[in-house]
Amino acid sequence: MAEIVASLHLSGEITGSDGKPVPLIQIANTFEQAFNFSFGNIYDKLDAIFNRKPYNLTKALDILRSAIVREDRKRNKR
Repeated sequence: MAEIVASLHLSGEITGSDGKPVPLIQIANTFEQAFNFSFGNIYDKLDAIFNRKPYNLTKALDILRSAIVREDRKRNKR
């Protein structure tokens, strides 16, 4: 989940009513409330992501991407 939150924050695509990017902590808090869990310290989670080996930086996002590609192939019988 931290990868998703970090990606949303870094993309700058989540903006507030003022048009400015929403802070990381606000995105994290929203996810915590929506999915009923706690990151603990989101900044520690962010550090952990960037301390991974390069091939593991986006492992959760890679899993999500693979699931979408698999479903697309199934629906289109490719």
